[in-house]
Amino acid sequence: MQPLIATTNITTGWKWLAILIGLGALAAVWLLVGLTNRTIGWRIWRLTEGEDKVPSTSKLQWLIWLTVVLFSYTALWVLRAKAGHYGAITNVPANVLAVLGFSTATAATAKGITVGYLHSGRIVKRNPAPAQSAQTQPTQNPPAVRGGILQDDSGFPELAKIQMIAFTLLAVGIFLTTVFHEIRAHPGQAGLPNIDSSLLVLMGISQGGYLGKKLVSIRPRQEPPYPSTPMPSSSDPASTVR
Repeated sequence: MQPLIATTNITTGWKWLAILIGLGALAAVWLLVGLTNRTIGWRIWRLTEGEDKVPSTSKLQWLIWLTVVLFSYTALWVLRAKAGHYGAITNVPANVLAVLGFSTATAATAKGITVGYLHSGRIVKRNPAPAQSAQTQPTQNPPAVRGGILQDDSGFPELAKIQMIAFTLLAVGIFLTTVFHEIRAHPGQAGLPNIDSSLLVLMGISQGGYLGKKLVSIRPRQEPPYPSTPMPSSSDPASTVR
């Protein structure tokens, strides 16, 4: 464990400045995304959407943890640099790395499941309906995916998603509270605070439940019945036995 850094020269003004610089780092990322991606523009919350414009629960959880860890690392590093230590923060707890890995793996696995279902034809993406003329008859399309952050693909509340988001927000709230406590009381602590192992297990269980529910909740594709061959009519000349 790294020794504590002297905090005698870290004033309250510097603590607030560290928080503002942490928020500035998030604003810089938002600016970078807005300038380099014309699809979503400045609406950074659309990073949680897929190509079908439907918000993804796993992407939202991934974005939440990325935002929280980036802000916390930047703010704590500013206080560390104020004390004369300009190197990177090397004391990153294993549970913080684990939660970042879990959120990344959950988003990647959920994407893989959805892509697999799309390729197999078990689900279809929701695309904007093209304009139809008065002479054009509407066509029957298979039901499209229309889920949401806390809804399943049928539009109903999804308990697995609610559980994952609830434990994520709980862990994020405790983590940020600990970060602000370190900034206020122990600004010389040379590392990110840890995430309690019980919370890590709860998040892991909820993410596993979310992926399991996503894996089995899609109904198998039903093949259309074979059309029956009509029997020839007795009045049909071709059906007359010669």
